[in-house]
Amino acid sequence: MQEIFLTEAVQGMGSATVRAWHKRVGDPVAIGDALVVLEAERCEIEVSAASTGRLAEIAAEPGVTVQVGGLLGRMAQAGEAVSASAKAPAQSASVAPSQPAIGGAVPEGVTPVLMPQAGNTMEEGTVLEWKVAEGDTVTEGQILCEIETDKATMDFESPAAGRVVKIVVPAGGIAAVKTPIALLGGDGVDLSGWEAGATAPAAAAAPVAAPAASAPSAAPTSSAPAVSATATETLPEGVVTPILMPQAGNSMEEGTVLEWKVSAGDVITEGQILCEIETDKATMDFESPAAGRLARIVVPAGEIAAVKTVIAYLAERDEDVDLYIAQSGAGGASAQAPAQQVASNAPAAGASQKPVSAAAHTAGTASTPSGRVKASPAARKAAAARGLDLSAIGAGSGPDGRLLSSDVAAYRGPVAAPAGAASDAVTRAPMTKMRRAIATNLQRSKQTVPHFYLKQTIDAGALFAFYKEHKPKVGCTLNDVVNLGCARVIGEFPALRTRLEGEELVTYPSVNLGIAVGVDDGLVVPVVMGVDRMDLATLAKTSKRLIQGARAGKLENIGHGVFTTTNLGSFGTDEFSAIINPPESGILAIGAVKEAVLVSGGAMRAGRVMTMVLSADHRVVDGVMAAKFMARLKEILEAPAEHLG
Repeated sequence: MQEIFLTEAVQGMGSATVRAWHKRVGDPVAIGDALVVLEAERCEIEVSAASTGRLAEIAAEPGVTVQVGGLLGRMAQAGEAVSASAKAPAQSASVAPSQPAIGGAVPEGVTPVLMPQAGNTMEEGTVLEWKVAEGDTVTEGQILCEIETDKATMDFESPAAGRVVKIVVPAGGIAAVKTPIALLGGDGVDLSGWEAGATAPAAAAAPVAAPAASAPSAAPTSSAPAVSATATETLPEGVVTPILMPQAGNSMEEGTVLEWKVSAGDVITEGQILCEIETDKATMDFESPAAGRLARIVVPAGEIAAVKTVIAYLAERDEDVDLYIAQSGAGGASAQAPAQQVASNAPAAGASQKPVSAAAHTAGTASTPSGRVKASPAARKAAAARGLDLSAIGAGSGPDGRLLSSDVAAYRGPVAAPAGAASDAVTRAPMTKMRRAIATNLQRSKQTVPHFYLKQTIDAGALFAFYKEHKPKVGCTLNDVVNLGCARVIGEFPALRTRLEGEELVTYPSVNLGIAVGVDDGLVVPVVMGVDRMDLATLAKTSKRLIQGARAGKLENIGHGVFTTTNLGSFGTDEFSAIINPPESGILAIGAVKEAVLVSGGAMRAGRVMTMVLSADHRVVDGVMAAKFMARLKEILEAPAEHLG
């Protein structure tokens, strides 16, 4: 008998939770066959067979957390008997310390209600108050309890109808995500096995696998989803394409679908705009990553979804989507997306967030402890344009009553004057969400990225003359000319268009150039795609559109840049050093073009100079490479008519 143990797939991994088994006890197994999928903190793990035989025992069933070195199952070799009733030994699977005792095997007819995962970083939740009692009959969608996470408090709705036969985690108790907090079942259910398991934590960890319709957990699965035991048909890969909420920047955790530009049943093309999404920094048009028929919209307009969770499906037939969800298993979903969120048409938190119309603004305005109204940057801009006082609008439709731009647009009440004249008193206010995101990203960059800097001052006379000549023709700025030259040079140096993504160096074929743009509440970086393939007129037109959109709160291609430029020269800054925008490998800080005395061949003359500072990531770019880059950039910018004309 061959034992299957959990090994340390990623350095530092301590445990993993079984998501689904691809084989059942007694099934034949060939070398390389996928046996089981587990979810660790930072990755999905698929365990494959190292030999042929039959699966003899499943020691850790779906829902059980196994420590590294713990037993997952056993395989029988040729000639060995297989028992259909094989059970795990007491030491086979150990429950993670943060996970409460989950009792014994789930009796027939009982549905466990699991602690939801409201966001990718949530690890546990506190049950603040139960809204129901043991013995109560509940309906699907009825509020069961109030849960507090590390970020918010939310009402948790029942994933299924039934009678509350057991409250596992009492009010005030803490439970790890995806572990049972209550049991639903019919009259006369025998819970003796469960009670015995709950009082004997040293016993074998029993399976807690809820059916698909009742599992509110959010767990990404592997690229090869386990097939539900109730599925009678196998859906070919690629028949259904899940559309996921994009992650527009490292700090983005969720997004609000403001408006759908398409409807269910529409046939769409790759790159077509599907919807408008509001993030913590801006609003953006979201393009379809694939072509096909929009079979189902999962997150309607006005609702919130965590990043990398399903917001829609592409499929030729509606029934294929249902089969796809069924095949994804009880607690899993396709490619990074929770299936139960799809099935319930709800965002990741499990608490429905509905759009609030003007007539519904009866609750008080949500505000921070200092009194600042909770509102997105786009909402503040929209309110300022209409002369509205945010406090007059009322509670918004965002998380914790946060005002969104759609709330401002829907408001039809009286226009209130802003707060009175400024005071001489010292004021204190918490950081806005954008400022926190900027602080987190730049602090992480400065602390973890080994920056080094190269300064280059160029003779900018020809550059300035080239700009003056072409401005009336193509409407370019001086920054457009510098960016075009920078992109052409980046195209010659692959290291400068390489991103450090995890442990991999990913080199991109095109120069997708980020342009730092200052906005009222901070800094955003829209990205111009393929600048190295543009001429000056195209770049000038595209840059102008993206910058205007960014200042209006609408970003494009955010997070897709390979290199960034930032220009403070228009403010008279001679030179400065910038912080790299990870995972990019460099950023160019551009100073002002100013008059200076130049010395050439021993003679002095009046001219213009411009200073640039390159900040480079030493993990990707070496000093010699950076010096060659700056020398080549100097060569191009000092003769732009020859290289850029």
